[in-house]
Order: sequence, then structure tokens, then C-alpha cells
Amino acid sequence: MFEIYTKEVDIGGKTYSLKPLSGRFLPKLYSVMKKFNSVTEGSKGEDNTLEALDEDTITKLHLLSLETFKKSYKDVDEAQLDEWISQNLLLLLEALITVNISSKEDA
Repeated sequence: MFEIYTKEVDIGGKTYSLKPLSGRFLPKLYSVMKKFNSVTEGSKGEDNTLEALDEDTITKLHLLSLETFKKSYKDVDEAQLDEWISQNLLLLLEALITVNISSKEDA
């Protein structure tokens, strides 16, 4: 009845087909984006972005990533997925924004 699109995103050289999160997660995503933007603007090119983010922001980013991948890959072991997300956390922000903020026409 309703068409829910997926987006192909590149994460660490591999392509994943992701579905967008439910709207109830968007306030958390906007919060993470705002914090990330403020940290990267003040970092002057330093590569310590995760260290500069507070615990709440990292927790939200991990939750959003986990929920996106659980929705997109229902048969994947959650413990393994949790570990993979932890290893690739910073790379996942761009993918989350791409799949949740971009329109279908951008897909």
C-alpha cells in the first residue's frame, strides 16, 4: 500500500541498502547532527571528532545506527551488528543523514 524507499549508501567501501527510520527517531537524529556540526566547526581539521562528542550524542548515534540497520537487515544477529556499528560509528552519521533526510528524488 505504502512505498517505503531504500537508499544505497557506501560505508567503508561497501554498499548497504538502508531504509529510513520511523519519524519518532528524527528528533534524536537532528540533535546528533546539531552536536556533530558544532564539534566539527570548532575542531579546525583535527581528527578527534568522536572524542569531542559527549556521551549522550554518541549513545544517540549508536542507537540510531542500530535501529536503521535492524530495520534494513532483519535477519542479522543483533550482537554482531552492535559490534560492527561500534567499529564504524563515525562513518555511519553520513549514511543516517542520507537515508533519513534526503528525499526519494535524491535516491
